[in-house]
Parts: sequence; C-alpha cells; structure tokens
Amino acid sequence: MLVRCVRIIDAFGDLVDTYPGMTVGRSYPVLEISYWADAYYVRVVDDEGTDSIWSPEMFETVDGRIPTCWSVALDSDGSLRLAPRPWLRQGFWTDQFSEEPAALAEYEQGRAAVLADLTAD
Repeated sequence: MLVRCVRIIDAFGDLVDTYPGMTVGRSYPVLEISYWADAYYVRVVDDEGTDSIWSPEMFETVDGRIPTCWSVALDSDGSLRLAPRPWLRQGFWTDQFSEEPAALAEYEQGRAAVLADLTAD
C-alpha cells in the first residue's frame, strides 16, 4: 500500500506546514494500519528512512494493494490492525521495543516483505 501526504498534522493534532520526516506531495509505503476506538495511525517509511507513525488524515491512497504478508487482527478491545502476521501477536511491540532479538528479526522481515510487495509486478 502506498499513500501520498496531503497535509501534515503534528503530534499535538495541529496542522503544520513542515515537520521532520514528512513532505506534502511525497508518497510513502505503509507498513501497518492500526485502529482503536480512541486512536488510529499508519506506520510509514518516512523521508529519513525511519519507520514512524502518523495520522491517516494526512494521506490519500496512491496504491491500495494490500501487501500479501499482511494479516488482520480484530481484538476484544475493539481494535483492528493490519500488519505483517508476526507483528500482530500479543506482546510483539513490547518485545520489539525491548530489543528482543527474535522480535527485531520479525520486524525487519515484515518490513522487507511489505517493501518487496511494493516493487513486485
């Protein structure tokens, strides 16, 4: 999935002209989409090559093909997440941020698979 930035919303929810890592008019690969009742975001590879989360309200869809490595998780808390399957397991993000080797490897494999899907055809 590929999206184009049409506006920039900062971490406080304010519309801004510029922000590090994001450029209006530029397209970005989507690594993950997450939705909860009180929050939602897309994880994209930003201008600096960093994976970062942003408000979906900043983007329009350029290429809506769903990466083949994505799975969907609908949880009892009402959350809905689309991401590489290993990223959806309970505790994955805790392990990844704690730099557990297996989670770091799963993250890199998922990221590579999503990016490879964008160039396939």
